[in-house]
Amino acid sequence: MTTGLLELGEILLGASERRLEAVSRNVANMTTPGYKASIAFQDVLIDSAAAQPTILLSTDFAQGGLRATGLPFDLALSGPGFFSVSSERGGYYVRGGQFERSSDGRVVDAQGLALLADNGEDLVVGEGRIEFLSNGTVLEDGLPIARLGVFQPGGETQIEAVGGTLFRASDAAMRRVETPAVRQGMLENANVDLSHEMVDMMSALRQAEIGARIVQAYDGLVGQSITTFGRTSR
Repeated sequence: MTTGLLELGEILLGASERRLEAVSRNVANMTTPGYKASIAFQDVLIDSAAAQPTILLSTDFAQGGLRATGLPFDLALSGPGFFSVSSERGGYYVRGGQFERSSDGRVVDAQGLALLADNGEDLVVGEGRIEFLSNGTVLEDGLPIARLGVFQPGGETQIEAVGGTLFRASDAAMRRVETPAVRQGMLENANVDLSHEMVDMMSALRQAEIGARIVQAYDGLVGQSITTFGRTSR
């Protein structure tokens, strides 16, 4: 019985730690364009084989508000979908970002991630006036030169957040969005609600306090048992 008490305390402490990690990450990225909030599951699952608590994290894919920047290579999506980007580290998906035209004509962000066209190749543009139409068509001086690939996973569990605003999924899990809503000169705000994060933080702290009290109670019971056993064995 006391062993179960200790496990319960450990589960509550572990769950509160993960929830606080999620809150910290969300608050730190409140001003990061395209960031999607992390959610720590309040339901705690126990792996019966390993007898260890498993606290799950998920991602809130709700649309963030759009804000106008007027910059020609700032891109966002209104509605479902992700842009495809790539680097030497591999391919990723993003909701948009602050891109720019590099010296070799590729459209890249501050991390060096190159925006991809729908054929999977790096989007390369010239020195002319670049426009991005709502359907993803890229115009240079009024003439179409490429089309952006906008993709959506078959289910939210098929795409994984890998840090910041980057997501990863297998090619087989992604399908093309036929009628995307690309917004040029705009960025999507992070979908973090500060008031919700503060409430979640306080809830996690209360949960940690309960877990700590349960562990203290377990220690007290063990100490009492040892003392009682010592008296009766004399």
